[in-house]
Amino acid sequence: MTDETQETKSLLTQAEKDQAVKAARTNDLRRLIAILFVIYGVIVTIVGIVAPNMNGADTNGIAINLWTGIIMLVIGILFEVWCRVKPLSADDIIASAEESARKAQVKHEGDKK
Repeated sequence: MTDETQETKSLLTQAEKDQAVKAARTNDLRRLIAILFVIYGVIVTIVGIVAPNMNGADTNGIAINLWTGIIMLVIGILFEVWCRVKPLSADDIIASAEESARKAQVKHEGDKK
């Protein structure tokens, strides 16, 4: 085998590639941000509904918790939509996983010596 043929050989099986893509897309930072915004948005919206005049004097009568909670919910939903409409590229994820596997292989071979 030549060096070029050896470099193009994949270190990962198709199942490992699929698993890497699924894991990267599941743990996408946009999705985590969306989850946090939705959770906090629900909490703040509930507070705004249950106690709408809690800070009424400070906010000139505006139900600030209710509006802030609704805005947080909308932002969280937009992040999730963005994550679904434009997911991470499978090619980029696989390339990164291949590079990590190569580095691990080199390190492992270096440890054997």
